[in-house]
Amino acid sequence: MPDCHSKRGFVLIATSIALVILMAVAGLGIDLGRMYLIKSELQAFADAAALTAALRLDGSEQGIEGARQAAGELAAGPNAMKWDMGTRPITEISTSFAKGEAAPDPKTWQPDPKSASDLHFVRVVASAQAPVIFLRAFQPMKTDATLVAASSVAVKTPQSARLIQ
Repeated sequence: MPDCHSKRGFVLIATSIALVILMAVAGLGIDLGRMYLIKSELQAFADAAALTAALRLDGSEQGIEGARQAAGELAAGPNAMKWDMGTRPITEISTSFAKGEAAPDPKTWQPDPKSASDLHFVRVVASAQAPVIFLRAFQPMKTDATLVAASSVAVKTPQSARLIQ
């Protein structure tokens, strides 16, 4: 008879451990899935903002300023692109420009170029603090959010603009 009770106790312990592991994996899946969705939303915004900014590059200082404002215009207004399933505005946006022929010269990326001539490439980076629930246990500072970012590079061609990254 005591042997039967010890087996029941073992089943209870094994089931409890398996349940905790299953809940942890499900929780991590929820947080990682949410971060993937946010990354996708930010990537769509960065692609659209980079293309819009590249279209405004015309070799003038006004073109640079227009390109810099393009991302902000997509993130504001009644038809603004948002993240977290369209509920939160995109506020952390950076724009930089580069020279180059077929590809951007990595040494020339700068957010505030001194000269607008020969700038054909624009890079837009959008980031957001994605809320996490279950991943907090793995973050060193025990914060309730983690940074998710997306970037896109577009080039201004004589006829139009296109994404290259």
